[in-house]
Parts: sequence; C-alpha cells; structure tokens
Amino acid sequence: MTTIEDFRKCSDSEWLEMLVASVRSPVVSGLKFPSFPPDALQSMFVGSANENALQEAHNFYALMKLTAKRHGNPIGRDSAFLDFGTGWGRFLRFAWKDVAENCLFGVDIDPDVIALTKSNGVAGNLSVIDPLGKLKLPDASIDAILAYSVFTHLPEPVHLHWMEEFKRVTRHRAIVALTLEPRRFLEFVASLEGKAPESGWHAGLQRFSAEAKSRLADFDAGRLVYLPTGGGDHRSADIYGDAICPIQYLMANWGPEFTVRVHIDDASRFWQAVVVMQRL
Repeated sequence: MTTIEDFRKCSDSEWLEMLVASVRSPVVSGLKFPSFPPDALQSMFVGSANENALQEAHNFYALMKLTAKRHGNPIGRDSAFLDFGTGWGRFLRFAWKDVAENCLFGVDIDPDVIALTKSNGVAGNLSVIDPLGKLKLPDASIDAILAYSVFTHLPEPVHLHWMEEFKRVTRHRAIVALTLEPRRFLEFVASLEGKAPESGWHAGLQRFSAEAKSRLADFDAGRLVYLPTGGGDHRSADIYGDAICPIQYLMANWGPEFTVRVHIDDASRFWQAVVVMQRL
C-alpha cells in the first residue's frame, strides 16, 4: 500500500506537481491526497484557488524551508510544525511530505473551516483557537511556525498576544515565517479616496482612505497601523482587519527572543512583505 513515507525524498517541485494533479484526481501515483473545498471558498480564505493558490503557497514554504536549513534547523520528519491560521490546510498539504503526521499542527479561529479541513482529509492535529486564547501546546515544543496572511489582519493587542504565545511554544533555533502588510498597502488604501470602487474589497478599504493617509507618519515612526475593516463570521473588527506593520516594529517587539533572518518587501515576488525569523 502506498503511503506518504514513499514520497519523503520527492523534491519540492515534484511534490508541487503532485499537489496540482490532486486538484483533479484524489489519487496521484497511488497516494490518496486530501480533497479541496469549492473554488469560491478557497478564494474567500486565501484570495485564489487550486493551482494558483498552491503555487503561491509553494513559493513561501520553499523560502521558509531554505531559511531553516541555512540557519541550522532544517524542517524534517521529526520537526514539530505549526500552521497558524491554517484555513483549508493549504500549507499543511506541503508540510505533509516533510513532517510526520503526528508532528503537524494546524489552528484557526474559524470552527467551520477546521471542520471542513478535517473532512477533506488534511493530515495533522487540527484544532480551533480563541482569538485571544492559548495554544494547546507545551512550552518550548515547536520547531517551525508558519503564519501566512495572519498578522496582516491583527490589531496590536492581538498581535502582541500571539507573539507571546509564539515565544512560549518555540524551541531554541525555531523558525517563524510570516507576512506583513508593508507601507505600499497603506499607500494603496489612501489612493482609493474619491475613486469609484472596482470591487467590494476596494469599497471596504475605501472607507478608511483618509485615515490611511493620515497614518503614514505613524508607520514611518515604526508604529503598527490598524484599520478595523472586519472580516465577517468569526472575524469582528476588534480582532480582525487590516494591519500595516513596519519591520522596525517587529524587530523591537519580537526581540531579543527572535532575530530576523529574511525580510523581503518586493511585490514582484510576494504580494505581502515576507519575514522569516529564528528563535535565539
């Protein structure tokens, strides 16, 4: 019987091809893959679906793996890996090749999407967390945390709460890979003022155009800027919106426990700014 153990030595590019093939067929090379939610639901959570969503995830996960390897803590079979804000398990599908299933963890504040992800057969220990809750993990137990497009939505008190939880659960040399909204996002929101909105998303942001313009100085002074745009079910504006965070803020607050290993603010590579940190 074919199992995931037969594919541990696949390259990341080969695994991406298999994941893309699994969109159309649940069995690829004899291995049964998790199923996918409807396209609209995928896009609601990550802004894209199927092949496009997988390619975007591959790029980020590959950078995380490369950074971990370069700094002496490669992600492997026995690494304890947490996907923070897992949604429909997009990143866990990648980590499944590299990490033993009992070492995979995925959390989200949305109980409906966790139930869906479980029913789709995504590997790992999946659980619901409260917006200001605790991770059901022991101190110093995690080797790698991935938080893609999560801190881009958190107001400062929620950001700092989960920062402290990350500090609690990570081991020495653990890797944390996350994304931030950079200054160009704040500029984009400001630029929408007075324009006919092209989408519902633009219309929602446009309500904060004047505020965004007035907060550019705060960002430049190293302060986190939060726009309480909200996000629907399970995501009220007091815990979820649009957060624009300078790298200086991250370095000042996440240190001295964490140091920044990679910072990429290049829209041609990643739509959001990418940061990979390591626990010292």
